[in-house]
Amino acid sequence: MFLASNDPIVGYIKWISTIAIVTLPWIFLRVKKRDARLALGLVWMIGIITLTALYLGLLTYHYVGPQFGFRHQGNPMDWFMIITGIISVIPFVLAAKNGSLEMPRRTAVLVAVATLIVMGPAIYNAVAFNIYLQGGGDFDPGEGDYAGEIYTPTESEAWARAGNIALVVCNLVSVIIFMGIWWLSRHANRNQNL
Repeated sequence: MFLASNDPIVGYIKWISTIAIVTLPWIFLRVKKRDARLALGLVWMIGIITLTALYLGLLTYHYVGPQFGFRHQGNPMDWFMIITGIISVIPFVLAAKNGSLEMPRRTAVLVAVATLIVMGPAIYNAVAFNIYLQGGGDFDPGEGDYAGEIYTPTESEAWARAGNIALVVCNLVSVIIFMGIWWLSRHANRNQNL
């Protein structure tokens, strides 16, 4: 079941998923019951997967199929996904700084993977798109019956280089998030033991 991109259900999916991604970490980091934490964490991951699927075009109808979030004019949801991912990390960073994370390494891995899922495609697309265009690249709409449906890069080597740089950047962001949460938690626990 694919939805039209201007369907009101798409807006509801986008905002409900975003609200879940941003607010649920504040709640499940403070809940003490293990079952409640697992349930809230599961809803959080469902929100992440749903919003990412919406971004990638897996829930909306595209004439030639899913485009994995890339558009030749740039995806307007790139910054939305990046900002949502950054805001969702804040409660984990604060909990790590306070030393209140029970399993810091495991939590850091979970948050890094979650942010890679949320922000990774958007960072990849935004970085590759901007590097390619600043290098003078352009997109060809093709010819024939399907002209204007699939845009291909005119300079394949420049596009490949831009893609490689973008891949490094999107993975580096997740590594920095992992290292930041883990280091803050370790440092806070060391200070509490003194």
